[in-house]
Amino acid sequence: MNKSGMVLLASAVGVLALVIPFSVSLYLAQAQGRDDALSSLRDLADDVLHRAENARLQISDAIDALNSNAAEPPCSPEQLTRMGMLAAAFSHVAGMARMENDALVCTTLGPQNIPINLGQPNGRRQYGLRFWSSIELPNLPGQVFSVLARDGYAALVYPDLAIDLLNRESPVSLAFFSTSERLILGRRGTVRDEWIARYQGRPIQFEDAGYFVVIQPSEAGDSAALAAMPSSLVQAQVQRFAFILGPVGLILGVLLTGLVIYIAQRRMSMEGELQAAFDRDEFFVEYQPVIDLRTGRCVGAEALARWRNEEGKLISPNVFIPLAEANGMIQRITTRVMELVVRDAAELLRTDPKLHIAINLSSEDLHTHGVEDRMKELMAGAGMGPGSLMFEITERGLMSPDKARGVLLAVRAGGFRVAIDDFGTGHSSLSYLATYELDFLKIDKMFVDTLGTDAPTSLVTFHIIELARSLGLQMIAEGVETEAQRDILRERGVQYAQGWLFGRPMSIHKLGEFIVQAASTEQPAAT
Repeated sequence: MNKSGMVLLASAVGVLALVIPFSVSLYLAQAQGRDDALSSLRDLADDVLHRAENARLQISDAIDALNSNAAEPPCSPEQLTRMGMLAAAFSHVAGMARMENDALVCTTLGPQNIPINLGQPNGRRQYGLRFWSSIELPNLPGQVFSVLARDGYAALVYPDLAIDLLNRESPVSLAFFSTSERLILGRRGTVRDEWIARYQGRPIQFEDAGYFVVIQPSEAGDSAALAAMPSSLVQAQVQRFAFILGPVGLILGVLLTGLVIYIAQRRMSMEGELQAAFDRDEFFVEYQPVIDLRTGRCVGAEALARWRNEEGKLISPNVFIPLAEANGMIQRITTRVMELVVRDAAELLRTDPKLHIAINLSSEDLHTHGVEDRMKELMAGAGMGPGSLMFEITERGLMSPDKARGVLLAVRAGGFRVAIDDFGTGHSSLSYLATYELDFLKIDKMFVDTLGTDAPTSLVTFHIIELARSLGLQMIAEGVETEAQRDILRERGVQYAQGWLFGRPMSIHKLGEFIVQAASTEQPAAT
């Protein structure tokens, strides 16, 4: 739709809002409140299914990896180490185990003296996985696991992992169950058996016993997710809509007309503003310090792209980065960040060659050769060496190995170091470590946040640390905000960290002052 068409459509919407009678406003309030409630419940159920499916993919990948190396003796130290590495690589897996005749022979969650017979499985799931629910290990009393197994191996997962989406005070109820046995694999809040009994293989939504209920099946049809919300919450939302749409319906229509037109014009002009931002040189870089946890010394920083428009307003990276990716301009932003880093930090890096600046590469950068040549040309003019720069890449950028691997080989051949960012947030993390040559592994903030808590994923963080150590990768923890997190990471052998506990993103001038200040309080490295 062209610009004039969008403006006309926005105007028509505003006119309709002006003439809607009061009674229709009340009807819309009722419908909108119910629709919003059901939509949010469907989204929650879909999120539960997505987490469960991701877990099954990870478990299948882990078992395939174990069966690919059948030479290792069962339950040998070598095999237990390998199983532990796989458990660390997959965020939804608490531990791995060897299975024989429906019995757990050994697990990565601690030693056991005799096999643990699980009895008959509760059922079968997609990918040929047999499953058992509510399994407790003798060495972990009080902790219940679900076990999914095939081909002589099993994964132990926390039964509530798929439904751990809301805080404990939320009135919304969630459940995940197998459709053939109607066995509830995880639940929280009020979940009635008769609700699950109403499921007949297709998506269903209904109101019962004071609750709005939604049930969504998985794509394979062997499991389903349930989400329920008290009717009182829905009615309160309906009343809020009625209060707004009734008394001020006509005024809201006027405001809505102007707002719709403004949004339409804004969206159409945003791409043009981004293009003009390059011409007006509106991009700049802030630097978030990276700290050596052993000494407290600042060893460098991550370069973060920022955009301040001609009106002096900061545009969030969460807005302009996706916009640039969607419109084929993300490589221009990467190039501009490189130019700014060399301009800003050249003197600082020449003075102290031990420092480094990390630059983020997009997936488009990893699919186009020449990024290392552009960086070399810039650095040569500034008298800098490649050891002063590090490139950070995300798992999304590595999804096409045939394209990305050649670029990364050229980058590392040029003397630049490479770090994988957001490790563990996808289901193919381990395969990336096997495919690409890397120097650093960055522990994502979602894992750091669990440190010092009883969250199930806190064990995953420790597995990731052990995996990185076994592969000889140095580690950088992201999003460190508390001293407790810092101390746990240091005790576990993580070398570096960044986060608000140490310093927020800052200008290059303030970074220089920060480095001097950190050096004045530097402690001897622990031996």
